[in-house]
Amino acid sequence: MKKITRKEHVALLKGKFNTQLWIAVLLGSCLHSPFVSALEPMADAEMGDITGQKGILLSLQYYYNSHPNLDGAAVSDCATPNGGTSLNNMNCRFAVQLKNREDEWLVFKNGHASIDLTRIALDASILGDSGGASNTSLFNPEKFEDVDGSCLLTGAAGGCDGEAPTIAAMAGLRLSYPVGTNGENFGNVRFGLFFEGLAVEPNALAPNTNGWEGTDRGSFMGLNIADNAGHQANISFGGDFYLYGF
Repeated sequence: MKKITRKEHVALLKGKFNTQLWIAVLLGSCLHSPFVSALEPMADAEMGDITGQKGILLSLQYYYNSHPNLDGAAVSDCATPNGGTSLNNMNCRFAVQLKNREDEWLVFKNGHASIDLTRIALDASILGDSGGASNTSLFNPEKFEDVDGSCLLTGAAGGCDGEAPTIAAMAGLRLSYPVGTNGENFGNVRFGLFFEGLAVEPNALAPNTNGWEGTDRGSFMGLNIADNAGHQANISFGGDFYLYGF
Protein backbone atom coordinates (compact mmCIF):
# COMPACT_ATOMS: atom_id res chain seq x y z
CA MET A 1 0.00 0.00 0.00
CA LYS A 2 1.35 3.42 -0.93
CA LYS A 3 2.06 5.81 1.93
CA ILE A 4 0.63 9.35 1.73
CA THR A 5 3.07 12.07 2.63
CA ARG A 6 2.14 14.99 4.88
CA LYS A 7 2.17 17.32 1.89
CA GLU A 8 -0.14 15.09 -0.11
CA HIS A 9 -2.47 14.71 2.90
CA VAL A 10 -2.76 18.47 3.30
CA ALA A 11 -3.51 18.84 -0.42
CA LEU A 12 -6.31 16.26 -0.19
CA LEU A 13 -7.86 17.98 2.82
CA LYS A 14 -7.65 21.31 1.03
CA GLY A 15 -9.38 19.91 -2.04
CA LYS A 16 -12.09 18.31 0.09
CA PHE A 17 -12.61 21.55 2.01
CA ASN A 18 -12.86 23.56 -1.21
CA THR A 19 -15.50 21.14 -2.56
CA GLN A 20 -17.58 21.39 0.61
CA LEU A 21 -17.22 25.19 0.57
CA TRP A 22 -18.52 25.44 -3.00
CA ILE A 23 -21.52 23.22 -2.14
CA ALA A 24 -22.34 25.39 0.87
CA VAL A 25 -22.07 28.55 -1.22
CA LEU A 26 -24.30 27.09 -3.93
CA LEU A 27 -26.99 26.02 -1.46
CA GLY A 28 -26.84 29.37 0.30
CA SER A 29 -27.30 31.27 -2.94
CA CYS A 30 -30.33 29.15 -3.82
CA LEU A 31 -31.93 29.68 -0.42
CA HIS A 32 -31.45 33.43 -0.66
CA SER A 33 -32.43 33.67 -4.31
CA PRO A 34 -35.27 36.14 -5.05
CA PHE A 35 -36.96 33.40 -7.10
CA VAL A 36 -37.51 31.16 -4.05
CA SER A 37 -40.32 31.81 -1.56
CA ALA A 38 -42.07 29.90 1.19
CA LEU A 39 -45.45 28.20 0.66
CA GLU A 40 -48.30 30.41 1.78
CA PRO A 41 -52.01 29.62 2.33
CA MET A 42 -54.47 30.88 -0.31
CA ALA A 43 -57.57 32.87 0.55
CA ASP A 44 -61.01 31.65 -0.52
CA ALA A 45 -61.25 34.41 -3.12
CA GLU A 46 -57.93 33.28 -4.64
CA MET A 47 -59.08 29.66 -4.66
CA GLY A 48 -62.22 30.73 -6.49
CA ASP A 49 -60.15 32.25 -9.29
CA ILE A 50 -58.46 28.92 -10.09
CA THR A 51 -59.71 27.53 -13.38
CA GLY A 52 -57.83 24.23 -13.46
CA GLN A 53 -59.76 21.24 -12.10
CA LYS A 54 -59.10 17.63 -11.34
CA GLY A 55 -61.31 14.86 -12.66
CA ILE A 56 -61.36 11.10 -12.93
CA LEU A 57 -61.97 9.08 -16.07
CA LEU A 58 -63.17 5.54 -15.52
CA SER A 59 -63.26 2.52 -17.80
CA LEU A 60 -65.23 -0.66 -17.25
CA GLN A 61 -64.85 -4.07 -18.81
CA TYR A 62 -66.88 -7.18 -18.08
CA TYR A 63 -66.47 -10.40 -20.03
CA TYR A 64 -68.63 -13.45 -19.32
CA ASN A 65 -67.49 -16.65 -21.05
CA SER A 66 -65.59 -14.36 -23.43
CA HIS A 67 -62.28 -12.48 -23.53
CA PRO A 68 -61.08 -9.00 -24.61
CA ASN A 69 -58.21 -10.53 -26.57
CA LEU A 70 -60.85 -12.30 -28.67
CA ASP A 71 -62.84 -9.07 -29.24
CA GLY A 72 -65.69 -10.48 -27.18
CA ALA A 73 -65.77 -13.90 -28.82
CA ALA A 74 -66.56 -16.98 -26.76
CA VAL A 75 -63.76 -18.78 -24.94
CA SER A 76 -62.77 -22.28 -26.02
CA ASP A 77 -64.86 -23.87 -23.24
CA CYS A 78 -68.01 -22.93 -25.16
CA ALA A 79 -69.21 -25.16 -27.97
CA THR A 80 -69.44 -24.19 -31.63
CA PRO A 81 -73.19 -23.58 -32.16
CA ASN A 82 -74.83 -26.33 -34.22
CA GLY A 83 -78.41 -26.25 -32.94
CA GLY A 84 -78.07 -29.71 -31.44
CA THR A 85 -75.37 -31.17 -29.23
CA SER A 86 -73.88 -27.73 -28.59
CA LEU A 87 -76.94 -26.91 -26.50
CA ASN A 88 -75.86 -29.58 -24.01
CA ASN A 89 -72.58 -27.80 -23.22
CA MET A 90 -72.38 -27.23 -19.46
CA ASN A 91 -69.49 -24.77 -19.44
CA CYS A 92 -71.28 -21.74 -20.87
CA ARG A 93 -74.67 -21.65 -19.21
CA PHE A 94 -76.55 -19.02 -17.27
CA ALA A 95 -79.68 -20.02 -15.36
CA VAL A 96 -82.36 -18.18 -13.40
CA GLN A 97 -84.85 -19.61 -10.95
CA LEU A 98 -87.98 -17.59 -10.23
CA LYS A 99 -89.81 -17.40 -6.94
CA ASN A 100 -92.74 -19.83 -6.65
CA ARG A 101 -91.24 -21.76 -9.57
CA GLU A 102 -88.57 -23.61 -7.59
CA ASP A 103 -89.20 -26.84 -9.52
CA GLU A 104 -87.75 -25.46 -12.78
CA TRP A 105 -85.06 -23.17 -14.20
CA LEU A 106 -84.88 -20.73 -17.09
CA VAL A 107 -81.62 -21.77 -18.76
CA PHE A 108 -79.59 -19.71 -21.24
CA LYS A 109 -77.54 -22.29 -23.13
CA ASN A 110 -74.10 -22.01 -24.76
CA GLY A 111 -73.85 -18.25 -24.29
CA HIS A 112 -71.41 -15.44 -23.66
CA ALA A 113 -71.58 -11.69 -23.02
CA SER A 114 -69.30 -8.66 -22.78
CA ILE A 115 -69.44 -4.92 -22.18
CA ASP A 116 -66.66 -2.37 -22.59
CA LEU A 117 -67.17 1.26 -21.50
CA THR A 118 -64.63 4.07 -21.77
CA ARG A 119 -64.53 7.76 -20.80
CA ILE A 120 -66.90 7.64 -17.81
CA ALA A 121 -66.22 10.92 -16.00
CA LEU A 122 -66.34 11.30 -12.22
CA ASP A 123 -66.11 14.85 -10.90
CA ALA A 124 -67.33 17.31 -8.28
CA SER A 125 -70.22 19.56 -9.28
CA ILE A 126 -73.27 21.41 -7.99
CA LEU A 127 -76.84 20.30 -8.55
CA GLY A 128 -77.62 23.46 -10.49
CA ASP A 129 -75.38 22.22 -13.29
CA SER A 130 -77.77 19.37 -13.96
CA GLY A 131 -80.64 21.42 -15.34
CA GLY A 132 -82.84 18.88 -13.57
CA ALA A 133 -85.82 18.93 -11.25
CA SER A 134 -84.52 21.75 -9.02
CA ASN A 135 -84.60 24.15 -11.99
CA THR A 136 -87.95 23.24 -13.54
CA SER A 137 -91.67 23.16 -12.70
CA LEU A 138 -91.22 19.46 -11.89
CA PHE A 139 -89.34 20.34 -8.70
CA ASN A 140 -90.89 18.49 -5.75
CA PRO A 141 -90.09 20.21 -2.43
CA GLU A 142 -91.50 17.29 -0.42
CA LYS A 143 -88.40 15.29 -1.29
CA PHE A 144 -86.46 17.57 1.08
CA GLU A 145 -88.91 17.56 4.00
CA ASP A 146 -89.30 15.29 7.01
CA VAL A 147 -92.52 13.45 7.91
CA ASP A 148 -93.81 16.58 9.68
CA GLY A 149 -93.32 18.75 6.58
CA SER A 150 -90.32 20.65 7.96
CA CYS A 151 -87.57 21.46 5.49
CA LEU A 152 -84.38 19.49 6.15
CA LEU A 153 -82.11 21.96 4.38
CA THR A 154 -79.75 23.90 6.62
CA GLY A 155 -81.02 27.39 7.41
CA ALA A 156 -84.41 26.92 5.76
CA ALA A 157 -87.51 27.85 7.77
CA GLY A 158 -90.83 26.12 7.22
CA GLY A 159 -91.29 24.10 4.03
CA CYS A 160 -88.87 23.80 1.11
CA ASP A 161 -91.16 25.53 -1.43
CA GLY A 162 -88.85 28.50 -1.88
CA GLU A 163 -85.57 26.62 -1.54
CA ALA A 164 -84.94 25.70 -5.19
CA PRO A 165 -81.95 28.13 -5.41
CA THR A 166 -80.48 26.61 -2.25
CA ILE A 167 -80.84 23.12 -3.64
CA ALA A 168 -79.30 24.18 -6.96
CA ALA A 169 -76.22 25.40 -5.06
CA MET A 170 -75.71 22.12 -3.19
CA ALA A 171 -72.53 20.15 -3.90
CA GLY A 172 -72.82 16.81 -5.57
CA LEU A 173 -70.77 14.03 -7.15
CA ARG A 174 -71.40 13.81 -10.88
CA LEU A 175 -71.01 10.68 -12.95
CA SER A 176 -71.32 11.59 -16.62
CA TYR A 177 -70.86 10.23 -20.09
CA PRO A 178 -70.37 12.40 -23.20
CA VAL A 179 -73.44 12.78 -25.36
CA GLY A 180 -72.90 11.65 -28.94
CA THR A 181 -74.08 13.85 -31.82
CA ASN A 182 -74.31 12.60 -35.42
CA GLY A 183 -72.33 9.50 -34.60
CA GLU A 184 -69.82 11.26 -32.35
CA ASN A 185 -68.56 8.98 -29.53
CA PHE A 186 -70.15 6.03 -31.33
CA GLY A 187 -68.17 3.03 -30.19
CA ASN A 188 -67.16 4.34 -26.78
CA VAL A 189 -69.49 1.64 -25.49
CA ARG A 190 -69.34 -1.84 -26.94
CA PHE A 191 -71.80 -4.52 -25.92
CA GLY A 192 -72.17 -8.12 -26.99
CA LEU A 193 -74.65 -10.79 -25.95
CA PHE A 194 -75.16 -14.26 -27.38
CA PHE A 195 -76.93 -17.38 -26.28
CA GLU A 196 -77.69 -20.22 -28.63
CA GLY A 197 -80.69 -21.55 -26.78
CA LEU A 198 -83.24 -20.70 -24.12
CA ALA A 199 -85.44 -23.25 -22.37
CA VAL A 200 -87.38 -23.93 -19.19
CA GLU A 201 -85.80 -27.05 -17.70
CA PRO A 202 -87.63 -28.85 -14.85
CA ASN A 203 -85.66 -30.29 -11.95
CA ALA A 204 -87.47 -33.63 -12.28
CA LEU A 205 -86.03 -34.31 -15.76
CA ALA A 206 -82.49 -33.07 -15.13
CA PRO A 207 -79.41 -34.92 -13.83
CA ASN A 208 -79.18 -34.73 -10.03
CA THR A 209 -82.57 -32.94 -10.17
CA ASN A 210 -80.76 -29.68 -10.99
CA GLY A 211 -82.82 -27.96 -13.67
CA TRP A 212 -79.91 -25.74 -14.71
CA GLU A 213 -78.18 -28.92 -15.96
CA GLY A 214 -81.21 -29.97 -17.99
CA THR A 215 -81.06 -30.88 -21.68
CA ASP A 216 -84.55 -32.32 -22.14
CA ARG A 217 -86.34 -29.24 -23.47
CA GLY A 218 -83.84 -28.18 -26.15
CA SER A 219 -84.51 -24.52 -27.00
CA PHE A 220 -87.35 -22.27 -28.03
CA MET A 221 -85.27 -19.20 -28.96
CA GLY A 222 -81.77 -17.71 -29.24
CA LEU A 223 -80.34 -14.19 -29.22
CA ASN A 224 -77.32 -12.44 -30.71
CA ILE A 225 -76.39 -8.76 -30.17
CA ALA A 226 -73.32 -7.92 -32.27
CA ASP A 227 -72.44 -6.27 -35.56
CA ASN A 228 -71.02 -7.40 -38.89
CA ALA A 229 -67.47 -6.55 -37.82
CA GLY A 230 -67.31 -8.60 -34.63
CA HIS A 231 -68.96 -9.96 -31.53
CA GLN A 232 -69.80 -6.57 -30.00
CA ALA A 233 -72.20 -3.86 -31.14
CA ASN A 234 -71.15 -0.21 -30.89
CA ILE A 235 -73.45 1.93 -28.76
CA SER A 236 -73.60 5.68 -28.22
CA PHE A 237 -75.40 7.26 -25.28
CA GLY A 238 -74.90 10.10 -22.84
CA GLY A 239 -76.14 11.66 -19.64
CA ASP A 240 -75.37 12.65 -16.05
CA PHE A 241 -75.96 11.06 -12.67
CA TYR A 242 -75.72 13.18 -9.51
CA LEU A 243 -75.15 11.85 -5.99
CA TYR A 244 -75.67 14.24 -3.10
CA GLY A 245 -76.69 14.40 0.55
CA PHE A 246 -78.07 16.90 3.01
